[in-house]
Amino acid sequence: MQSKLTLSTRTRHGRTVLGDCFASPPLKLLTLPPQPDGMLRAIQMSSSPGLLAGDCIRINLALAEESALHLSTQAFTRVLAMHEGGMAEQHHRISQAAGSRLIYLPHPLVLHRGSSLKQTTRIDLADNCTLLYGEITAAGRVLNHECFAFSRYSSQLYIHHRHKLLLHDNIQWQPARHLLQTLGQMEGYSHQASLFYADTRAQAPLKPLLDKLHQSLPPRFSEGLLLGMSLAAGNIICLRALAHEAEILTHLLAEAAALIQTDAV
Repeated sequence: MQSKLTLSTRTRHGRTVLGDCFASPPLKLLTLPPQPDGMLRAIQMSSSPGLLAGDCIRINLALAEESALHLSTQAFTRVLAMHEGGMAEQHHRISQAAGSRLIYLPHPLVLHRGSSLKQTTRIDLADNCTLLYGEITAAGRVLNHECFAFSRYSSQLYIHHRHKLLLHDNIQWQPARHLLQTLGQMEGYSHQASLFYADTRAQAPLKPLLDKLHQSLPPRFSEGLLLGMSLAAGNIICLRALAHEAEILTHLLAEAAALIQTDAV
């Protein structure tokens, strides 16, 4: 399966609307009714039960100047069992023109027994942009007793501003070669979440927002959760969390995203 979703935005009468859009099966896009804030809300959908060896998904997003997009997904992405040597791929390319805003919070990714996935995400930001990008990864189906039974997971995220690299997040998991449940790795947990907030507005110091997240999140999400956050490159907040359930991390990212959006207005 070789599938592609290409989406661009434009503005009309103060609202963001869909520009060009192309999707090849099993991918498709559903746009939601307009909201008072003028942001375009859309859901990335797929009729496939999951990714198999040889599958490749390519997502390309291009946001026009002063446009705003909130993109979510329909359901969990499952990377299914494969023969040894097989691998699926998933690649995102995102560009944001000046003054644009993007919120992209997909459902969790689940790595089934024997699966392998390589994914890359490159995001290019212009001036006066905001980006809220999240990921949740489950190291197998816990109730099926297959935690860390996948073969390989490779994920690389690049965030650029004016073609200068601001952040490179590199995850390389191979359970057969490296113990992942040790100190400094997954530390006994089975699910990992990452949230990145980038703001290229010159007048937007992020240290007060980071302090607000520190004060607001731990008291509500302390049980069964390991959480940390920091600043990167001065204008990016990085949040990483570990838990035993995807639901805990989904609620955490939703709460963090709400706090960030309230502060960023």
